[in-house]
Amino acid sequence: MFLLHRKYIFCLVAMFTFLSCDSSFKSAIPDYPVYLERNINTDALELRTIGGYKTYTTIERIGDAIGYGGLLVIHGFDDNYYAFDLACPHEIKSNIRVVPNSAGQAVCDSCKSVFSIGYGSGNHLSGPAKEGLRRYQISVYETVSGTIFRVTR
Repeated sequence: MFLLHRKYIFCLVAMFTFLSCDSSFKSAIPDYPVYLERNINTDALELRTIGGYKTYTTIERIGDAIGYGGLLVIHGFDDNYYAFDLACPHEIKSNIRVVPNSAGQAVCDSCKSVFSIGYGSGNHLSGPAKEGLRRYQISVYETVSGTIFRVTR
């Protein structure tokens, strides 16, 4: 009888634990507004080629919001576009930013953490960081004036 109650209690505790877990990941990078829209054909020529990337560290236009440490937009090796916060998730300072390279990686000059960006994951590859780069939503669409991307949180 005691064994039956024990199994019942264990099942209830397991179910409660499972149902109470929050499935959304909370980044170490603070929540800051993100909104950036540009025409790739005129404002971001670097993004026209696969593997090309562009960083945004200052507000250039009214309405821009570039996250905590700035934005990194990359035309991935899989021909999709991706956007990340430039702040290193280990350092968690807006002025310590990762630096992208042509190998599809971003490296923090301060802690030397390396992140994969070429296929859009932002995953941590090496170094002391415990999580990947903060990723933002990006949509790309065609207009009569060219290809537009829009980054949001």
